[in-house]
Parts: sequence; C-alpha cells; structure tokens
Amino acid sequence: MRAYSVQRFGDAPAIADIPMPADPDAYLIRVTYAGVNPVDYKSVERLTAKSAYPYILGVDFAGVLERVPPSERELRAGDRVFGIARTHGTYAEYTAVLVGGPGNAVARIPDGVTDDQAAAVPIPGVTALGSLELNGVAAGQWFVVMGATGGVGGYAMQMAKARGAHVIATVRGDADEARRLGAEEVYDSQTIDVIAAIKAKHPQGVDAVLDVVNGADAVRRDADVLKAGGHLVSTTFAADGPWFAERRMTAHNFSSFDNPLASRNGLTEVGRLLAAGTITARITTTEPLDAAGALLDRLRHGSVRGKAVIRI
Repeated sequence: MRAYSVQRFGDAPAIADIPMPADPDAYLIRVTYAGVNPVDYKSVERLTAKSAYPYILGVDFAGVLERVPPSERELRAGDRVFGIARTHGTYAEYTAVLVGGPGNAVARIPDGVTDDQAAAVPIPGVTALGSLELNGVAAGQWFVVMGATGGVGGYAMQMAKARGAHVIATVRGDADEARRLGAEEVYDSQTIDVIAAIKAKHPQGVDAVLDVVNGADAVRRDADVLKAGGHLVSTTFAADGPWFAERRMTAHNFSSFDNPLASRNGLTEVGRLLAAGTITARITTTEPLDAAGALLDRLRHGSVRGKAVIRI
C-alpha cells in the first residue's frame, strides 16, 4: 500500500510502498480521508533510532471498516467509520486501530456526515470536548478561549456556545471567524494586550479559560482574568498547578493521550454534534496524498486557515 512515511531514522518523510497492516486483533480500515493536525509534523521531530519503522504520519482518519477483531460486537465490516490511530498512522491507503491501545478509538460515522467532515474532527474534537468537561463549562458562565480559531479552539467555542456559555475569544487577525463560531467578545492579540482588555471588561473575573497556544509565562497571566474558584486548562502543558492553587484557582495540563473521551463514546458524541450542526468541520483545504509533504510545510508555517484534510 502507499503511505506518506519515514522509512528509516534520519530519512525525510516521503510516499512509499509499505506492507499492509496484518494484526488480526486490530481494526483494519481502508482510509478515504486523513485529518491533518500540527502533531503530525511534530511527531517526526520526536523520532529516534529506537522508533518503529516505517513510521506513517497522521492520526485522524475516516474510511471503511474492512476487518474487525474477534471481540467486536457493534461494528461490522463495510461500516463507515472514523477515529484515532496512534500506533499505525493514517496518511496511508489502510490503517489499523489496536483494541485497547492507548488513545486509539474507532466509531461509526453518523448518517448525514461525509467522510471528509468526519476525518476533520477526531483529535481536535475530543480534545475540545474533554477540555470543556474538565473546565466544567456550563450555561451562563463566561469562558475564554486563548487561540480561538485553531482546531481545538474553534470546536471548543462552538460546543461552549451550545451549552449556553458566554464565549470570549482571543485571536490573531481573524476576529470575524471567531464571531462566526460563537464568540460574543473578540480580542486581537496583534493589536492589544488581550489580558488587560478582558480584565477591564470583566473586573470580577471569568469562570474558565482554555489556553491552546501559550507558554508558561503567558499562561500565568491568564490568572489575571480568572475569578477565585475558576478553572483553567492548558493543552500546551504550560500550567503550573500549585501556583494557580495558591491563588484559589484550579489549573489542568490536558493531553489528548490521557483524555478519557479519546474513545468510542467520545467520538460518538463529537459525531452527534457534527451531524446535528452544533459544530462544523471548517474544512478549507483538501489535498491528495501525494501533496502531504507540501501541505504539512504550509501548516508548519501558519499558511493554512481552518481545517485541512488529505484525500487518500
């Protein structure tokens, strides 16, 4: 099968013919679309001589289930499915999802959702959903999303609005997109000090913050807009929990690897929200597998707006 992969340690990723997945205890999926996330190119930077090769890029997928493991009682061969394949990779004609593998998940695509839409949501969708659950975002609360128009931030805003929360967005130049996704207030970090502006508008503090972009120093500044008893989630692992606790705030570093919603249940809920129109996939770029390298270069340099998917 053809796959965009690293053949040996030190090689650059390239299209190559590699063996089909053969594990009988894994779900085998014929991939139709792969979702593109920043973690895809970052994972290559973390490869070592001891990593398993060939290493196939990609995590998110949609496609057709070709084979199910003996333990499966719900899904059947021929089902349209989407999910997360951490141990095999998805920029390939076929992928495999291991039963019980950490962070791996596969679920049926709901009626009315296309394959490209389904491929656009697994990791960012379940990360957004898990972040909202951890932050306890609920109706009537004020919720800030730092870095609001990326994959996770965009889905988090839409989900929070559906819960009845008041959404505040910080952006870099795309204020109109943030408003379209449900933000009531938008602050552009290219033109103003967003922390000072939010604090001036909400002197009593907000209920929760999701920060998907900032490092440790900037995440500490998030405390200036958070009320006592409030919650913060950092997806960049930049939150100092004890430091926030001293200020009577709760801060979580959130990893999609440890997310309990990176599961069939979590994917099913994200699929339901997508089918209902509560969230939109926001696909702006679709490229063939042969263009994967160029697409990742554009993503790395910030020239991809919205969500990108690869057509296999």
